[in-house]
This record gives sequence, structure tokens and C-alpha cells, in this order.
Amino acid sequence: MATTSIWSIKNNLKQSINYIINPQKTINEDYDKNNYNYLELYTDKEYNYKMEKTHYVSCLNCSEITPYKDMQFTKEQYHKTNGILAFHAYQSFKEGEVTADIAHEIGVKFAEEMFRDYEVVVATHQNTNHIHNHFIINSVSFRTGKKYNNNRTNLAKLRQISDSLCSEYGLSTLDEDIGYKNTYKHKVMDNDYYKILKDDLDSIIRYSVTLKQVMERMKLLGYKAYSRNGIITIYKEGCDKVRIERTFGSDYSKDRINERLYYSKQIAFKPISQKSIFQEYLVKTNNHHKGIYGLYLYYCYLLDRFPKEHPKQYLPYSIRQEIKKLDSFSEQTRFMIAHKIETKEDLEEFAKNNYEKYRNLMGKRENLWKRYHRAKTEEDKSKILAEINSIQPNIKKYRKYDDYCKEIRKRSESIQNNLNNFDKNLARENDNSRIH
Repeated sequence: MATTSIWSIKNNLKQSINYIINPQKTINEDYDKNNYNYLELYTDKEYNYKMEKTHYVSCLNCSEITPYKDMQFTKEQYHKTNGILAFHAYQSFKEGEVTADIAHEIGVKFAEEMFRDYEVVVATHQNTNHIHNHFIINSVSFRTGKKYNNNRTNLAKLRQISDSLCSEYGLSTLDEDIGYKNTYKHKVMDNDYYKILKDDLDSIIRYSVTLKQVMERMKLLGYKAYSRNGIITIYKEGCDKVRIERTFGSDYSKDRINERLYYSKQIAFKPISQKSIFQEYLVKTNNHHKGIYGLYLYYCYLLDRFPKEHPKQYLPYSIRQEIKKLDSFSEQTRFMIAHKIETKEDLEEFAKNNYEKYRNLMGKRENLWKRYHRAKTEEDKSKILAEINSIQPNIKKYRKYDDYCKEIRKRSESIQNNLNNFDKNLARENDNSRIH
């Protein structure tokens, strides 16, 4: 069981770092007491000598020698040296439940999951009956320059990650708090990443026979998956690690998944080639448009028809994300139809002319506002305001068209990449079409 808390640091960041890395509190008392002859059995590649620490102090995204200077550099780089300087988080374990080694290992993993875009110092203290971890987190992200928001959503996420890691290591966890549970459910899980992962997992379970098969097929979809102490963790590289039972409920425990597999459809995993889908598309639509317009038409068909007629697991993750944007794709396709845009050249020509109209109207509106502020009478102001209002719809229209052009230009490349990924996934799936 681990309790957690976090608070802001508004002055003296250096002193806070020095407090948590105090050698008297973080010393590894077992270092150099063991017989290390067993290391001769390992090669340099097999054994990570960096894990032999004299003190339980680690740094994430910053140097262990100069963490304060690294944090200050990030603040100066993004011109955010004022206000909250950092956050101090705390993770305390039940007395006698963990060793310092395990506590520090959990602390480092916790920091990597919770604060991956920030510079963090992790220190494990042994000076009390309860071994505990301290974290100093820079308030400014070294990756984005954004400040960390210590809101209810992140507090719920902090608690959930800590509890999940404790479960993964076979430690006890705190009783569920309704407020935390609801915040995590409605604020954290309510995004496409969690929804798509859950849909993929349900679909894979529906068409699989064994748990090993489920794990392998999730990997085929681009996920990483592993099991530790009976806890199954699935995630995308660079995204939240999802310990599925804790996140999605008891239906996703190992035992319950095995029960669901017993009643699954137990059919072969036969990938459908993009070539056959495209042929189906040509037959059903009799559509032979080419260029950027043809690419959009086929892609809209793929996104619309695929989930309805074929199991979702055959689509790569990048395309499944796009399904939720189908309305946007359809709207942009109608835009291309209305303005006879079929090739990239057509798009560039339209975009150039449209932007010229937009810029002229923006200039006209700016001049009208100058005249409005110089006008002497209310009658003159009313006339000018009416003229401003009359051109406003066209400004809005041209701005929308400009956004469409930029989005289509950008998306056409990602569409082609997604279709190429489809072919790559297909090749992998053909090699693993029946996993035992």
C-alpha cells in the first residue's frame, strides 16, 4: 500500500532538491556488503552496472550531477522562471512491505509514467519506519514548455498509477475512494486512446482462443503488452500504461479473460488485404477518380465501411484513430467536390486564390475599423459597422476554406502513410495468421 501527495514549491528549488537527495537518508546500506563474484557470469550487455547505486537517487530527463541547473535552463529557455518553480510529490509504503530496492524501482517507474515530459529527481528515504519516495518535478516541461497543472484530473491519475504499480509488484493498495475513482473514469479515461485500446482488446478477445494469442495479437496492432504478478499491462509507445483490470474493471482480470476466451468465436485470424478492399470499393461505387480527391474518397469509404463489415483488429492503430474523424473527412471531401479539386495542383491553385481574397477582406475590415474609430457621429458609425458586418460572413468562409486547404494538404500525406502502414501490418499478419 502506498499513500501519495503532491504540493507546489514557490521558492528555493535548490534547497528542496538537496533535502530529498540527503545522503544520510538515501544511502544504500547494502552496497559493497554483498559478494559480487556472480557478476563474472554476465557480459557487459547482459548486466546493467548502472543499477549498482551507492544511494537511492535517480533523475529522469536531467543529469544526476546537475539537476537544479538543468531545471533552471528549461525555465529560462521557455521564459517561465516565475510563479511555481516545481512540485514536490511523496509516495510512502506500508511498514515492512517493501525493500529500498523495490521502493526505488517503483518510484522511478512512477516518475516515468506520471511525469515523462518533465525533469524529475527521485529519492528513496529509509530514515523512518515507512520507506518512502520523494519526487521533485520541474514545473516547466522540457519537451513542450508547458507548465504542469496540479488539478483534480492529474491527482487522480497520480493515485491510479501509484496503486497500479503497487498491484503489479504484489503490494496492497488503498481502498477505492469514490471521488478519485469518478474523476479518473470521467476525466482521464474519457479520451480516444483508452476507448480505442478497450475496443481493440474486446475485439481481439472475441476472436481469440488463448491469453497468449490475445497478447500477441495486441502486439500485432502496435501495442506493447506484458504480465507481471497476474497484472496485464497494455500500452502504446509514448502513451499511458494501462493495467487493464484496474482501469477497465474485473472483466479484464486474467481469470475473467480466460472465461471470455472459452466462449469466444474461436475463428482463424485471417487478414483482409487492402487490395481486396479496394476492389470491393471499385465494384460498389464504380468510382475511378484519381489524385488527392480519389485518395480521399477511398479513405472515407475505408473508414466508413471497415468497422461495419470487417473485424476492427485488421486495421492499424493510425487508421482506427481516423475513424472518429470521419465526419471531418466527409466534409472536406464535399468541399473538394464543390470546388472541383482533384489534384494537388488544383488544391494549391485554389488555396492561393482563396488566401488572396481572405487577405484583401481582412485588410478592408481593418480599414473600416479605423474609419469607425475616427467617425464623429453615431450615424456614420452605424453605417461603417453595417459594412463590417456585411463582409464578416465571407471572411469566415475564406478562413474556413484556408483551414480546409491546410488540413487536406497535411492529411493527404498521413492518409498515404496510413495506407502504407496497412500494407506493412498485412505482411506481419500474414506471417502470424494463426498464433497458437
